[in-house]
Amino acid sequence: MRPASILLVAAGILAATASSSEPGSSGDIPDGIVSAKGLKGFVRASKLPDPKDPVLAAGKAVWAGTCQACHGGNKAIGAPKITSSDDWSPRIAQGLDVLFDHAINGFLGAKYAEMPAKGGNADLSDADVKAAVAFMIWASGGAEPALGYAQDTTNK
Repeated sequence: MRPASILLVAAGILAATASSSEPGSSGDIPDGIVSAKGLKGFVRASKLPDPKDPVLAAGKAVWAGTCQACHGGNKAIGAPKITSSDDWSPRIAQGLDVLFDHAINGFLGAKYAEMPAKGGNADLSDADVKAAVAFMIWASGGAEPALGYAQDTTNK
């Protein structure tokens, strides 16, 4: 191998090492969390990674207290299961504003009876609900829009 080629290979390895990070630090979810069908069984907060972003971490706490009962994989309810990219991809494609509106104001969907306003917990603020939605998106294949929202919220 020529010296210039060795330098290019070394530079590539260094760049890859520098850009890689701990799972969750830049929005990356550890392998095995997000999949087409999501984690097996009912998903509890203890099965999910803790996001480093404070908005998403707050969202996880709201999710654990209010959203987990339906979005953890309650098949009788039909709510999109956290960690299921099949469930969440088409919803993420609708955009955050639509998802926030549905979660805050409620939504009657074609596949399940109802998404109650604020998950049925009127004590939640709109910011709490948005953080929980961002967390669900982050843990379901939509790290980029979730982190974008979290960063925008932090910078306000």
